[in-house]
Amino acid sequence: MREQRDLVGALASLASTLDSLDIGPGADSLRADRDRLAAAIRSYLIPRAVDPSTPITVVVAGPTGSGKSTLVNSLAGIDVSPAGALRPTTRTPVIVASPPHDEGLDQLAGVRCQLVVASAPLLESMVLVDSPDIDSTAAGNRARAETLIDNADVVVFVTSALRYADDVPWQVLRRAISRGTPVINVLNRVGSSSSGAVIDFRSRLAEAGLDPDPVTVPEHHLSAGAQRVPSLAVKSLQRRLRDVVTDRNDSSGSVLRRVLSATMSQVISLTDSLGAIRDDIDGLEAELSVDLAARVQSLQLGHIGTDLYGRAPTGRNPLARRSWKRRSAFGVESMIEAEETIVSRVTSLVTEDLRHWLAAARPLLAERDIHPEPILSGVAGASRTAAQAWVAYVSRIAEDQVGPASGLATVVLVEAATSPGTAAAADILFSADADVLIERARKELIGRLEVIYELTASLVVEELRERLGDFDESELRPALGAVMSTLAPVHA
Repeated sequence: MREQRDLVGALASLASTLDSLDIGPGADSLRADRDRLAAAIRSYLIPRAVDPSTPITVVVAGPTGSGKSTLVNSLAGIDVSPAGALRPTTRTPVIVASPPHDEGLDQLAGVRCQLVVASAPLLESMVLVDSPDIDSTAAGNRARAETLIDNADVVVFVTSALRYADDVPWQVLRRAISRGTPVINVLNRVGSSSSGAVIDFRSRLAEAGLDPDPVTVPEHHLSAGAQRVPSLAVKSLQRRLRDVVTDRNDSSGSVLRRVLSATMSQVISLTDSLGAIRDDIDGLEAELSVDLAARVQSLQLGHIGTDLYGRAPTGRNPLARRSWKRRSAFGVESMIEAEETIVSRVTSLVTEDLRHWLAAARPLLAERDIHPEPILSGVAGASRTAAQAWVAYVSRIAEDQVGPASGLATVVLVEAATSPGTAAAADILFSADADVLIERARKELIGRLEVIYELTASLVVEELRERLGDFDESELRPALGAVMSTLAPVHA
């Protein structure tokens, strides 16, 4: 009992950990796997770990027109589901059970079902489920069929000599196989001209690693309104199902162990897949950061500070210098206009450069379904803020040097920091300190731009995480380990 409680507790913890994984819409298949595994643990593994004597659930599945309902009727010995293209099971699955196994069977794994109570020797140790068509064009019907298969102890896969090669049913069949569920394959409506279909079906089963000897049910021309084939036609299928029951009784929990082991393997596979995504994201962020850092050094900054003031004299004439200072003096309004021009130019330069970079990186981003527009929007806003902060920084340097009337000194320092070879005006205003001040202003600008470009890499990765999810798959490993540690007693 203690081992049973340990297993149930470990499974419940694993299911909760799976639920907590934030897997985004860009990883739909992995998110579906997460949901399917958590649901299977809760609705199948835990109930059977709690009560191993639960009757075997036999889900009869197959494509449209394969004859599932007719076979269920024939196995149960009563008309459970009206056969035909418009039978109710296209909408609501039907569960056939005998007392006392019929309690609470109006649903299975959250799927609402129609319960039919019947008495037949086969139903003493199992319940039959007539599932919706697994190739239904209605997504809900196929989803319900797949959920039922995920909660089956045995899947009876029914196809016909005309439909056995259809792709969709084989996809669902492979899903049952990967889960570790015993599968009994039935080739229905086999006529005198179906020998080729039988041979090909056997070959396909062998390739899939399944028993290459399917149950064959001969074609019967039923009278109008007939819902069952003669009992002799399903005798082989009944024998296969009884063999499963016998095996189950001889080795209690064998199916549970198989499904448990297969489920753990699938959780491990999910963990590895999520880990690969995290590695991909981390690697992409590092790759983008290196690429973008190199772009900052090659930015053409020359036009940022041009044409903001009148040209300074190149000579040493004091009168010419004083005259230039008076002509180029900045009032409050003109300084506000100049600052806005500088900020706009920096913002435009960075945004356009990163727009070109995103265009070049488009195939890389497109394969990850990342759209550049939100990234550019974030970059533009951050660039404007960074440019405003840089202008304020240069203005403080200028004020420290020339006092409150520092408008001209600010724009001169901006130009000199962004356009090598334009230091004449800076020499007039700052004398021997000009080179040091220019270098300080330039380093500050480059540093702020590097932050913007690092932000761009972060925005790309953030967009990627938004698409794929911000999960930590390593949280699964302790939960997995707790379940695995209980498997030795279970196998024993």
